[in-house]
Amino acid sequence: MREFGVRELKKSLSKTLKAVARGQQVRVTAWGRPVADIVPARASTGDDRIRELVAGGRLAAPSRARPRRAPSLAKCRKLASSLILDERDAER
Repeated sequence: MREFGVRELKKSLSKTLKAVARGQQVRVTAWGRPVADIVPARASTGDDRIRELVAGGRLAAPSRARPRRAPSLAKCRKLASSLILDERDAER
């Protein structure tokens, strides 16, 4: 796998993407630390493995769709620490 720093990648992006299209993989580094891997678009992904596990019966597909947005937070007039202390006192 070839490695490019961010600055070097910026200079040769078109050439690098052509190499990736031919099947090469490229690792991008920033200050010598890996930050990203560029792989061909049709490369095997985790989704393929998940499909294999579902097909083999080793993993169950979700029974319902994921919600479109996260649930809203509950409103409370007391601090969390006060609620915990009250709950501890009630258990004693």
